[in-house]
Amino acid sequence: MAVPTNTTQTYTRVNIREDLGDVIYSISPVDTPVLTMAKKMTATAKLHEWNIDSLANAASNKHVEGDDDAAVASAATVRPGNRTQILKKTASVAGSLESVDSAGFKSQMAYQMQKRSKELKRDLEFALTQNAALAAGDASTAAQMAGLESWISTNVVAKRETGMQNPGFNAANGSVAAPTDPTNSDAIEEATFKTLIAECWESGGEPDVLIAGSFNRQAISGFTGIATLYRDTAPALDRASIMGSADIYVSDFSGQGGIKIMANRFMRAKTALLLDFEMLGVAYLRPFQTYELGKTGDNEKRTVMCEATLAVLNEAAHGKYVGLTTS
Repeated sequence: MAVPTNTTQTYTRVNIREDLGDVIYSISPVDTPVLTMAKKMTATAKLHEWNIDSLANAASNKHVEGDDDAAVASAATVRPGNRTQILKKTASVAGSLESVDSAGFKSQMAYQMQKRSKELKRDLEFALTQNAALAAGDASTAAQMAGLESWISTNVVAKRETGMQNPGFNAANGSVAAPTDPTNSDAIEEATFKTLIAECWESGGEPDVLIAGSFNRQAISGFTGIATLYRDTAPALDRASIMGSADIYVSDFSGQGGIKIMANRFMRAKTALLLDFEMLGVAYLRPFQTYELGKTGDNEKRTVMCEATLAVLNEAAHGKYVGLTTS
């Protein structure tokens, strides 16, 4: 149908107000499971250290009546440590931008600092889970904490272990070297996972959380095991549901609560970490804080930072499954 002559339309008018929503939508995830569940600890030096010890192996213990008592040898404790790492994010906002009327927030600087804080939290989760080696740093080089993958050396499994190296903490020189991945990559399998659980238990650990990337998180849900059809909450559901995910893995050695299965977006996808959070902490030399930088022009600059390190209180309590396929 034709438009009547001289009908006023929006296309020819310049005084129409813009329609801009007052909410800014962000899809970037901020969940950080390792950072969230680890113990919050305090560091008082750049090198944060702790002591670990273990009992003597169980053995036959019998004595003749009336014999003298002899002291048994007692091994010294081991003193591992990790370097604190400085993490920071800075925002700089022009004076004009801070003054204009913006949609979604009143202050551009406040919004930018909120973003930087979330980004810093993600960066810390990344540092905690990686295979980075310990670096002491110097006047021109940043110190670096050793990540979880580098610490775990006692309980490590792969379907094919060719080329795999996991030196872990070296008590002789205090180093923590980065591990070497196996030559081959294989799909995660339940039999190897059960071996890892058993190794952790035999070492004295009681891991209760398994963390993996998205692909292997879904693959774990395909484990056969001795499956139950429904979750505990299933009878309460008021509509039909397809159960395609396993939340808990109950093994011969896990406690009553089983092993919680979680996904982590910031760890390496080729590794799954089996963790005992009673033996895991994040030690802060300087907790999350903000400060304003000196003014150098028509702008405002602020930084959010923290200085922290990973404390793997006893690496033998944890395990890792390496050499996994990622697609």
